[in-house]
Amino acid sequence: LLNGLILAVILVLGSHFLLDVSYDVGLTVSVSLVSVIVIAALIGTFIPILLNRFGIDPALATGPFITTSNDICGILIYFSIAKTILGF
Repeated sequence: LLNGLILAVILVLGSHFLLDVSYDVGLTVSVSLVSVIVIAALIGTFIPILLNRFGIDPALATGPFITTSNDICGILIYFSIAKTILGF
């Protein structure tokens, strides 16, 4: 979480001052970055725990299932935040 927050601040300031884009674009990407990091950590933690409770080997979920879930959630989060902040 701390890495995400540090990267988000660097991204907002760097995108505005170095790339000359509006704060809205940098804010959109930064908020999305932190949100995706938090959600990915939660998915990566709770999916193996749930599978273990159902008697399924948690090692089966670490590869493709969690990666695919994180990717899908990440894209949905990014577009939701972009729609909210940028108004598309």
